[in-house]
Amino acid sequence: MFKYGPLAFGLLILFGLIPLIISDHSEEWPAILLGLIIPFVISVLLFILFFWIKDKLKYVAIGKTKLIVKKGGEEIEYSWLDVESISLDRFWGLYELKLKNENIIYFTPYGTVWWLTGDNSDMGAIINKMKKELQL
Repeated sequence: MFKYGPLAFGLLILFGLIPLIISDHSEEWPAILLGLIIPFVISVLLFILFFWIKDKLKYVAIGKTKLIVKKGGEEIEYSWLDVESISLDRFWGLYELKLKNENIIYFTPYGTVWWLTGDNSDMGAIINKMKKELQL
């Protein structure tokens, strides 16, 4: 949902809302141009958001000794010692992972994240345990 949501909503606005506005008000072109600009700008911003996010969201498998990150069809293994920081954004429900000599990677947890309690899944327990042990 996070990765393809902006693309889906942008396409929905571009191919759903804009033709609806044009077909309902076809005789009032000067008046509807302003009404077309706002949905068009929103859809362009959603496309930009999609292309900005799509390379940062990855599939990450968390284990007690290693992390596996899927990048471009291949799986790359990292040790927990390669992790500089890992944190959970409770509002969006996304983890932010910073590895040594790598860009920031965002990934979703495997369970439900509650904004009050955080990630209560097995993956969340492993992450919290490793954060305490390695002082991340």
